[in-house]
Amino acid sequence: MGRLKKVVLIIIAAVGLGFGGMSAWFAQSVNGEEAARRFIAANPLDLSQIEAFSKYRSCMGHDFRAPNLSGEKEATPRSMKHYVMVKPEFHGTIDKVSAFAPFDGIISVVDDDLGGPGDQQVWLAPHSISPRQWHFVFFHINLKQGLEKGSRVKAGDLIGTANLRRGPDNVTGNFDIAVKFTRPLHRPAIDAPFNHATQDVLDEYSEYGVSANDLIISEKARDAVACQIDTNVDYGGPDVYFSRNTNAGDYIWLRN
Repeated sequence: MGRLKKVVLIIIAAVGLGFGGMSAWFAQSVNGEEAARRFIAANPLDLSQIEAFSKYRSCMGHDFRAPNLSGEKEATPRSMKHYVMVKPEFHGTIDKVSAFAPFDGIISVVDDDLGGPGDQQVWLAPHSISPRQWHFVFFHINLKQGLEKGSRVKAGDLIGTANLRRGPDNVTGNFDIAVKFTRPLHRPAIDAPFNHATQDVLDEYSEYGVSANDLIISEKARDAVACQIDTNVDYGGPDVYFSRNTNAGDYIWLRN
């Protein structure tokens, strides 16, 4: 019996070491191919409904930072995502502004995003069993009926509509998008979403007078001019909120 117990313990230890080794392997730094991967194969938005975007690292909304692809968190508060600003006729709607799957994949996360059903954070990931994975993230989405975590989607499928019936007056004109990279033993990393769009998608934005570079404030430029914090705004979360007197350079307006 003692010998059997010893064999069992050896097997358990070997399995544990195997899983530990696999986790360490998959936890390695983001490699060059992953960092450059262009996985956004379809436009996630109907640009005829959109009038502007906040730039990556803007001072719009609240502090939104996480480790970058090098594993470092940038120095001062900034918004490392895009606010999508819709045309005035869509303000306050919940079923008009479309959100589309940007690639063939699955819905990897559905988070109530402090708002509950109808105001959800929805993550999509390409088809893959790898624990190292890119995700496209919509914030404040009214998920299409019948879809849930694990649902499979095709590039261009409607996955929901923007919830623009939010805020103190129950009316707003924006929602958010971001991309994240997940790997074991690390917080999700973030990067500029349009760094990962195919040329076909970028060509659609070009028709509206926008390039990927137009949508980014460099880290150096943001470090040189810090975002102004509004200490009077506190929604109870960990993030500081920015002054609403933002610089016009924080936005890019579409040519219609």
